[in-house]
This record gives sequence, C-alpha cells and structure tokens, in this order.
Amino acid sequence: MLDLLLKNGVIITVDARHTIYERGYVGIEGNQIACLGPMGDTTPLPQAKRVIDLKGHPVLPGLIDGHGHAGHCLTKTMAEHVGGDGWETLVESIYYRYSDEDFWYTEGTLAAAERLKFGVTTGVSMVGNTPRIDRLWPIAESLRGSVAAGIRQYTGIGAANGPWPKTGRTYRADGSYEEYEVTPGMAWETTEEAVRTLNGVHPRQNCIVAPGRMGYRMWESVEDNIAHNREMFRIAQKYGVPIHTHAYGGDVQFLYDHTPEVLTPHLSLTHSTGYSEAELDVLAKTGAYVFHGPTTHANINRRCPVMEMLDRGIHLAVITDGTSPDRSFDLWRDMKNVQLLQRAYFHDGRLLPCGKVLELVTIEPARALGIDHLVGSIEVGKRADLISVNTDQPHLAPFGIMPVQRLVYHAMGQDVDLVIVDGEIMMEGRTLTKIDEPSLLQKAAEVFETTLERAGRPEVFDNPHLYDLRQ
Repeated sequence: MLDLLLKNGVIITVDARHTIYERGYVGIEGNQIACLGPMGDTTPLPQAKRVIDLKGHPVLPGLIDGHGHAGHCLTKTMAEHVGGDGWETLVESIYYRYSDEDFWYTEGTLAAAERLKFGVTTGVSMVGNTPRIDRLWPIAESLRGSVAAGIRQYTGIGAANGPWPKTGRTYRADGSYEEYEVTPGMAWETTEEAVRTLNGVHPRQNCIVAPGRMGYRMWESVEDNIAHNREMFRIAQKYGVPIHTHAYGGDVQFLYDHTPEVLTPHLSLTHSTGYSEAELDVLAKTGAYVFHGPTTHANINRRCPVMEMLDRGIHLAVITDGTSPDRSFDLWRDMKNVQLLQRAYFHDGRLLPCGKVLELVTIEPARALGIDHLVGSIEVGKRADLISVNTDQPHLAPFGIMPVQRLVYHAMGQDVDLVIVDGEIMMEGRTLTKIDEPSLLQKAAEVFETTLERAGRPEVFDNPHLYDLRQ
C-alpha cells in the first residue's frame, strides 16, 4: 500500500520526453515516487494510506534554487540605497561581529520557510555575503534551522573575499563575547571540517564547498589564488561534494590557465558576467555550470549572455540570489524575468519558451548539484519532491489548456499550496507543517532587534531619495 496518492492532477513531469498527464496520479511510498500515470475512467488506482484529490491542479517537480546567501533574510532591504562597498561592509559586520547561534538558526529556518512557501524544495546557500570562515557554528546552525523547516538544503563555506584582516566575535550566554582576528587561512581548515562533519547529520542536510569567488581575486597574488583554487577543489574531490561560487570576467580563463581540473560539470559559477568569448568556449568544452540571477545587482552592472551561452551548449540554471537587499526567494518571478530580459535584449519574443525556462529551475540545477538521479523531474524511483499550485484563482483560470505556459507566465510563488519533500508533506493549504510559522516570525523579529542593538542601530533604514527619480 502506498503512503500517499495524489490523484486528478495535471502531472507535469519535466522528464526527458516532456511527458504531461492531463489527468493523472502520482503514488508515493516512503521518500520515493512509486508510480505515476494517466487516470482512466475504469482503471482502479493503487491503494494508499492517504489520498489527496487535486481537482485538476498541476503537480510539478519541486523547484531548485541554486544560489542564495544564508543570513540575508535578516538583513533584507537594509542599506538598499547605499549600494557597493557600503552595503557589503554593513552586512559583513553584522555576520562577523553581531550575530550569534540564535541568529543563524532562526535565519536558516526563515529562509527555508520562505523558499518552501514559494515551491522551492531544494535550496543552495553561501554563509554570509561571502563566507564567514572563522567558526563552524554559523553554518552548522544555519543548516540545522533549514532542515527543521523541511527543505532539502545545500549550504557551504570556503575562502572569503577581502579586505583582510577581519574581526570575528563569538557570543557567550550572558551576552559577552570573545573577539579575535580572522585571517584568510582559516578558511581551509574550517571548510574541510564543515564538509567532513556536517554532511549526513540529517538526510536533507548537505554541506558543500562554496568560496566567495574562484578564479583571480585581485586582492591576492597569483600564487595565492592558485593555492586557494586547488585547495577548494581538493576538499570537494575528497568528500565528493560540488563546488559553488561567484565568478566574473577573467575568472574562467584564470582557472583554465592554472587549474583546469577545477572546471567540471560539478562546478557552478553564479552571476558569470563579463566573460570573454574565449571563456565561453572554455565553459562549453568543460561542462561547468552557470547560475544566472536575472534580478541580481551583478546582472544589472554587466550582462550575463544567457542566450549566447545556451546556443553554445553551456549548462545554465536560473537562481534567485535571495534575499538581501532587494530580492526574494520567489523563483517564479525569476522565471519570468529571464524571459523578459533576453527577449527585450534581442527584440525577439520567441526566445526561451516556457518549457525550457521550467527546466532551468528544476532538472538543470539538479544536474549541477549531481542529484538529477534523485530530483528535478517526476519519475518512478526518484525522490518525492513535488509541488502543486492552486489554480482556482482568476489570474490562472481557466486552467488546463497549455498548463506549462499558464504557470510560467502567470503563476506566482504565493500560488503554491502543497509542497512535498522526501515524501513528507512540508506545506499543505499554504500552512507549513514542520514549524509554527507565527512563532518563527515573532522569533525572527526578536533576533533582528537584538542584532540591531549589538550593531549600535546603524542609520541604514531611511532613504532620503526614496521618492526621487534616482537614489
């Protein structure tokens, strides 16, 4: 007998054949998809301990958000009008000097809750703006909070960006703290310890290698950059985890010239703006992944050549880069934005059809993480990471005809009403099942207030140009 049966749904599998069952079912046993197919009028369905009648609502594989930043849900909108180094300095000071274990656990839970309520069943996060590297507890608590909410979480650290040295603090129970200097070399030991000890603590908890940047970082010598890139790759290879990082123009060429072994399909490079033609050729040849955030500052400053990459066969996925200062984890919004930006740039409304865009937030990021045999599509034997959307709403009605287009063009994250991860219902009827949402929101407000008090309540909330044409 099945544990759970979803029936009368529009099953959008995102499998290699692009199979859609206009009236279908999905059976779940344990954490796996046990069966699926079309529903006939006379063919009996499998027996199940629980049956959910979806009444024509669509079922999709859970969305996969390949890049975000742990910590950012408690700094969103802060100093959004400052930009540049000012914003980065602010959030880094919060993460290194004014945060504690409560901050990272609560923020991890809040981020996972936001993602789940948008239909994201797998999330990837870097701890901090660039990784906090001095201690293990920020990443440990962030992961613990994430999986408590029910998400499948990949969180990582690695070598951090400058300037150096930094100042770190660890708070005691009485509110006092130990303060110490943070140096770049701390990253190597902390990263390996994190990957070695935090993987497998929970079935959905995954610790990966996620340095702030790989390639050529101008504040380090060529020799130090090579050593950094090799060490990150060594740790990833030793423990069999992917590498996830930021990269910009010149970085791919530097990796190819000095450490070409790093460039594999298990390397994902977020933003990827400013690449040369030669670097695009390297990406196409090596199979490394590009994670493109259409609403990120990096994409505003310099264009990521998405269509040119896809035309060359470069692997690409779409990510949110949530959430601070001005983004969210609503991957549905970024599905629309990637279409809009490419179509507007080339003046061609035919680019990036909806089915392709859906693949860029499901099976493609699953391949980048090396888990496409588990998630990313609805197929027998894969993990039961599934979502359903409430289409009984004016902006989605009438639903049934062209279901993929209706969802990608018109659905929003708030329309997701059922989320299943590893065969467990994590949200039903927009209500999270693993955590008490009102209590979480109250706790987040309390932690935010404590953090502000420690930071001396920085004056970063009033934007004097809020109603001007420019800020």
